[in-house]
Amino acid sequence: MGKTKGSAVLNAVKLLRTRKDEAARLVPPALRHYLEDRVVVASWYPEEDLIALIVTCAALLPVPRERVFETMGARSARTHLEGVYADLLHRGPTTRARTLWKTQHDTGVLSVTSETPSSVTYELVGWDHGSAEYCRLLGGYFSEVHRLAGAANPTFLHPACRSASSPRCVWVVRWEAASPA
Repeated sequence: MGKTKGSAVLNAVKLLRTRKDEAARLVPPALRHYLEDRVVVASWYPEEDLIALIVTCAALLPVPRERVFETMGARSARTHLEGVYADLLHRGPTTRARTLWKTQHDTGVLSVTSETPSSVTYELVGWDHGSAEYCRLLGGYFSEVHRLAGAANPTFLHPACRSASSPRCVWVVRWEAASPA
């Protein structure tokens, strides 16, 4: 089963700990230890734990359900690229996303399968998980990576998903084309 770095888990755990009493009622019993135990950012944790923690976080946030995972993904991208991975800001957005995937997950290969002046298609193969919620979070993450790189109003589509029995996950991120000068 796939694993993810503690730095990804820590973001969810920090939020849950700010609302510990509510979180304790919502977190599955087997995962309640995250509310107390130290999360080591360099250690590996089960990916299914992260997904369950993210779903619990979504239930606590005052964000409309249809946008909550995208909002969480955007926040995570900002946390990464304005924090511990700020050194990646000088690289292109697709390089950033691929590099960050490799540093955070031990399964799956993220690649760019198409790129135009106002869009990019990401493809993830070999990933152990198929979670619609986590895929929406990743769509928000990828869109925010491009916004941070200067793209105007990026949005994403997710035409293929492991949670819908596809062998791969695909995200198409589009943004407004630059106006001719």
